[in-house]
Amino acid sequence: MQRRLSAIAIVLILLLFPAAADSYSLSAYISGVSGGVDNIGFGLFPIGTTFGFERLFPLVPGERDAEFQFEMSFAFNNSTIDERFDYMTGKPLWQSSDIDRLEGTYFNPRSSIDVYLDQGFGDNPLYADGSLVNLRLGFNARYSMALERVDLSKAGNEDPPLFVDWSGNPKPPFDGSLPAYPWLEGNRRVYTDYLYFNAYLNLDRDTPTDAEAEHGLGLDLTFEYGPKWFFNSLSGVQSDFWRAGLYLEEKMELFTVYQDNGWNWVNMYIGHSNTLRYTGGAVVPVNMLPEDRLRALVSDRIWIHFTGPQFLAGDCFAFIELNLYNTLMFGSVANESGPASFSIELQSSFSACIQVRLFGFIRLEYQVGYDFIKGIWPEYPSWWQNAALSFYVSV
Repeated sequence: MQRRLSAIAIVLILLLFPAAADSYSLSAYISGVSGGVDNIGFGLFPIGTTFGFERLFPLVPGERDAEFQFEMSFAFNNSTIDERFDYMTGKPLWQSSDIDRLEGTYFNPRSSIDVYLDQGFGDNPLYADGSLVNLRLGFNARYSMALERVDLSKAGNEDPPLFVDWSGNPKPPFDGSLPAYPWLEGNRRVYTDYLYFNAYLNLDRDTPTDAEAEHGLGLDLTFEYGPKWFFNSLSGVQSDFWRAGLYLEEKMELFTVYQDNGWNWVNMYIGHSNTLRYTGGAVVPVNMLPEDRLRALVSDRIWIHFTGPQFLAGDCFAFIELNLYNTLMFGSVANESGPASFSIELQSSFSACIQVRLFGFIRLEYQVGYDFIKGIWPEYPSWWQNAALSFYVSV
């Protein structure tokens, strides 16, 4: 089995060679700029971002060009230890109140790369320039560090370090094995990677901008595999997992009224989606842990989307979206050793979003929602709201 998967990895690398065989020119993009911890640089200097390169080139005769993409990202943020799980056994708090918990916040610099090759086959009957089926083979790698908080060096700060004592020696329990938190043991420098495969079915039409009503059907089948022998045990076993998922989405246009110049006046569509996912393996890395660490998930979403008139420019418009979410999680607890804890959890909520988009780079957004059922944690239903002003820049 290991030889077969090693062969798959080698084939993937060989398939990437045609992407740069005749030219090194690639299209570049930047997204997800962030400002870091404690507003370093007063938010004026981006210290976390995602950027990448993509290229289209012929691979399969008679089919559309294949897509090669190489994406890199990095971030410098704080992370908090989840104290709801025993750090040795992984047993959750809801299963037993007598657990050895960790608590604290740490500085978490991290970076990742994602490389994939995507090939389309057939014709999408609702979009003449699109493929009916797309197959994608990719590789993802992540490097992260768990360090003491940067604000410990501020004048007058007397908070003790989290991982070491005042002499710089690792203090318990960080001086030993942490089966439920493998990314916090040893030198706390963690490298993990995995291979993945996606199969997409595309039966939806093209929408040149987000102002058009969406219509059609899409299906996404995903399999991810990061075994310990695939460079995931360089400093102890940091990853040994697999995950399979299925996502189905249907959207139906209800009506559209156009302006004289062809722009949208008003439109509405209704959407529905289902997600099925299961996470297996003895060691699930931090970036792949399922919610509440329950391995299986079934989710249902239904929404109504109403878009108002385009004005001033094609990318100036507003929309209102109403969503109803229901999520069922169940199964054993990831990264738990010994007798497995089993639970069933239900979450249900409603949300509404109002967003105004101006010239493609300014977004004003207000969200409000109500949580009917919050799952396994005994909290009462409640309202929540937030607002944001965002700026987007394309390069």
